[in-house]
Amino acid sequence: MAKDNREDAARTHRVKKTLRMIAAAGVVLLAAGVIWFLLRNRWELYRIFTSDDPAAAMDRFLDGNRLLGAVILLAVQVIQIILAFIPGGPMQMVAGALYGGLLGGVILLAGSAIAASIVWWMVNWLGQAAVEAFHGGQQPGRLKKLRAFREEKSAEALTWILFLIPGVPKDLLTYFAPLTPMKRGRFILISTLARVPGVFLTTFAASSLLDGRWWLSAILYLLMIVGAIGGGWYYKRLHNKEEHSD
Repeated sequence: MAKDNREDAARTHRVKKTLRMIAAAGVVLLAAGVIWFLLRNRWELYRIFTSDDPAAAMDRFLDGNRLLGAVILLAVQVIQIILAFIPGGPMQMVAGALYGGLLGGVILLAGSAIAASIVWWMVNWLGQAAVEAFHGGQQPGRLKKLRAFREEKSAEALTWILFLIPGVPKDLLTYFAPLTPMKRGRFILISTLARVPGVFLTTFAASSLLDGRWWLSAILYLLMIVGAIGGGWYYKRLHNKEEHSD
C-alpha cells in the first residue's frame, strides 16, 4: 500500500513537472511572438493610435489579414485558458480593438469552448495532477468542500452563477469541473454561455474606446470593476460560509 502511494506521488510529480515545463515553453513562445509582432509593426501601430480615426486606421491595417488574425486570436485565447496563469482581460481588450465588440467576443467565446474541451480531456487523462500543475492543491481543495459541486444539478447551477460573475477565477473552475459530477457537454455549454456578458462588456468597451466613444467605454469599464469587486466578495463569502458550516 505504501509502495503504491509512493508510486502515485512520483507519477503526480512527473506529470506536474512535465506540464509546467510545457507551459513555460508556451509562455516563452507566446511572448516571443508578441514581441516580434510589435517590433515588426511598431510604426504602423503608432500611426494607428495617433491618427484622427484610429478605428478606420485599424481596419486598413487588418485588410488582407483578417482571417489569419482571427485564427491567431483564437489560438491565443485557447492557450491563455489552458496555461491558466496568463490574465485574460488584456486578450479581451485586444480582441475588441482589432475585431470590434461583436466579432471579437465571438472569437474569444469559440476559443473558450475549445480550451474547455482540451482541459476536460487533459484532467480526465492525467487526473488531479493536471489541476495541481497550474493551480496547486489549495484552491481545488477549497472548491471540493462546496457541497453544491457534489451533485450534478447543483454543480451546474453554481457553475452558471460563478461564470456569470466577473472576478471569479474561471480558469480554475475550468480545471476543476471534470472532477465534479457534471457532464462534459453540459459544462462546456454552460461555461461558454455564462461567459457572454463579461466577454462582450470588455470587447465592446475596448471597441468603443478605439471609436472615440470615451463615455461608453468608461461606463462599461466601471460596470466591470464593480462586478469584479462584487464577484470577488461573493466568491470569498461562498468559501467562508461553507467552511463555517462544516
